[in-house]
Amino acid sequence: MLSSTAARVAGARLFAAHCALCHGPGGGGNGERQRFMVPAPASLAVPPWTRRAQAGRTFLAIRRGVPGTAMAAWPTLSDRETWELVAFIESLGSDR
Repeated sequence: MLSSTAARVAGARLFAAHCALCHGPGGGGNGERQRFMVPAPASLAVPPWTRRAQAGRTFLAIRRGVPGTAMAAWPTLSDRETWELVAFIESLGSDR
């Protein structure tokens, strides 16, 4: 797992490019596309997504998607890119 500042910065870039349209720029689940989704995208700025202990769960949600939601799988991201996204998502919360 990556948790360095460099990983968070790289993850922020990936998030802006791939995730913000649905999850919003701050991960609050309020992206431009959210109004078309049922259920709405998860707020990633709150637990469990921001808890380091849940990093594996977040990694798998990104790579495999979340059944029953609009969260698609992102298997095209490398392991490193996925961990960088996880590092950025963890940084969104104040519960760390």
